[in-house]
Amino acid sequence: MQTNQQISSKAVKIENLLDEVYRDLAELTEENFNQKFISAKLKMQKAMEIKSQNSSKLGFFTPSKKIVQMAKLISEKYDNVTKDWANKLKLVQKEIELSQNQKKMTIYNR
Repeated sequence: MQTNQQISSKAVKIENLLDEVYRDLAELTEENFNQKFISAKLKMQKAMEIKSQNSSKLGFFTPSKKIVQMAKLISEKYDNVTKDWANKLKLVQKEIELSQNQKKMTIYNR
């Protein structure tokens, strides 16, 4: 049976992992996308693993306020990152379309 100190220690580990996930998402750029996104995903999996281990040993897991707060922040950050990348893709798509239209106009004017 786990002691309260062990349970608290695992909750702190989860909190730290979630902090790191949020930081990875906040630092996401085109240059480091693969590295940071995969890192965030692996840390989330590790946090879920710790939660599952705690749940299986105790039959339940009560997240701390910080865990709940970080989960909400991560969800919001992920949504924002997704929207930002979608907007960037739309801009690139419009630039490509504009370039193609200019090419057509050039060919037509010949």
